[in-house]
Amino acid sequence: MIRLKITGMTCHHCALTVKKALESVEGVKRAEVYFPQGYAEVEGEADVKKLIEAVEKAGYGAEEITSPEAFIPSKNSYDLLIIGGGSAGFAAAIRAIDLGAEKVLIAEDNIIGGTCLNRGCIPSKYFIDVANLFYRAKNPEMPGVKIKGAEINLEEVVSAKDKLLEELRMEKYWNVLEAYPQIEYIQGSASFAAEDRAYVGSREVSFYRAVIAAGSRPFIPPVRGIEETDYFTSDDIFDIKELPERLIILGGGAVGLELGQAFLRMGSEVVIVEAREDILLNAEPELRNYLKEYLLKEGIELLTGTKAVSVKRKANRIKLVVKKEGKELELEGTHLLVATGRVPNTDKIKAEKADVELDEKGFVKVNEYLQTSNERVYAAGDCVDTPFLVTVAALEGSVAAENALKGNNLKIDYNSIPRAIFTDPELASVGLTEGEAKKEGFEVDVRVLELSKVPRAKISFRTNGAVKMVVEKGSGRVLGVHVLAPHGAEIIHRAVPVVKYGLTINDVINMVDVYPTLSECIKLCAQSFKKDISKLSCCAQ
Repeated sequence: MIRLKITGMTCHHCALTVKKALESVEGVKRAEVYFPQGYAEVEGEADVKKLIEAVEKAGYGAEEITSPEAFIPSKNSYDLLIIGGGSAGFAAAIRAIDLGAEKVLIAEDNIIGGTCLNRGCIPSKYFIDVANLFYRAKNPEMPGVKIKGAEINLEEVVSAKDKLLEELRMEKYWNVLEAYPQIEYIQGSASFAAEDRAYVGSREVSFYRAVIAAGSRPFIPPVRGIEETDYFTSDDIFDIKELPERLIILGGGAVGLELGQAFLRMGSEVVIVEAREDILLNAEPELRNYLKEYLLKEGIELLTGTKAVSVKRKANRIKLVVKKEGKELELEGTHLLVATGRVPNTDKIKAEKADVELDEKGFVKVNEYLQTSNERVYAAGDCVDTPFLVTVAALEGSVAAENALKGNNLKIDYNSIPRAIFTDPELASVGLTEGEAKKEGFEVDVRVLELSKVPRAKISFRTNGAVKMVVEKGSGRVLGVHVLAPHGAEIIHRAVPVVKYGLTINDVINMVDVYPTLSECIKLCAQSFKKDISKLSCCAQ
């Protein structure tokens, strides 16, 4: 089989012209030309040079493909089966079409758009923005500013959220399907039948390659009585009908902290129960402690090192029994939110039928190319034990599709992917923490710059926060940047290329920032390795 890359084709008529030119060469048994992919496939004993000459004589360019650069679709099965219609699944489908796939099938047993759009990033950040706007109207930080009459109507908030999600589903998913007729979308469950076959609803389909992008769902801890007690998770809290008088939250991770602060700012009393000894143990301790201090000062009740034992509803009250330092306590509230992490949706896909291995937690086992134990099947997104971020899911979906169709060439640099928790202030990071860097064998130097040293923060009277920079000793290479600040999730992008491309503190210092901005905190923190920031004038180098 000879494969050629064809250039200059602009339509299917061009492909027919090239096909005729190839078939005119002695030794050619069959020739197929694929437009718009730009490839040709030739069977027979023809001389490659003569094939190229024939194409050039027809007015086009040609060169032999010796690496797995092209994907040639099959006519007898789906080029790519995708289990899951969220960000990972759609990213995989779009990339497959870009590579020349002609038949892609997405199966989604829940609402189109996945967790981020329907139950995660979008509705949660909308609620957070509403809560912060309401809170600042009642508690303006600027001297001399007073705002009276601030009110919040939760019914209208939820209604506007529903409208927003409906618009985004149409714009980001349904319209995408309209733009890619090669993608078939089925609302229904999918499970494997064999290494190269699957059931989609009641249909049995064959596939050349598959991507598992089944996502995840909230984990419900084994607390006695929880199944008989009505509770919320991040799947349904955004449809709540009334503002909780007192909200008990199980879990002090990102979801628990974000929504805990949001409901507190909308007017609820909030108590957060965290089983581990502290919140956000993967975050830098200095920033974690600052954030905890701010949340406590704002009014959140935080119980760490506290395990939920049992729960029940009595009349209109939630009764939660917890154990802290060997003693049992009873907490009372009106509503319960379970935010204790997520588990992968792999229990119904019958992975064993396709010889796809799962780990003890149910995550799909993959190699560095996102390939499973079945070489035909890849996996991406929350069903893989990688960071639970929509950006990661979309990137993995695209990479998985490309590796599936073109061979294992692409790997993902997870270290330079930024992450954020949308509390106020926001906690954002990229790269290694101090502890992680030391575990990897680096000798490090660190600096922590309080936000009160940043002019823009002082102007806005919003100085809660700090920046921590982790640097390799000797080289000055920046290994990690961690920001606790208003708009920290925006600021961290200033540090992403610094970490990704191995820049040094001198490189950061020599960059010029707009003044005054909060993002200047990255440069100021870099300068603090060499100078006393308190003795610098404005914009000083």
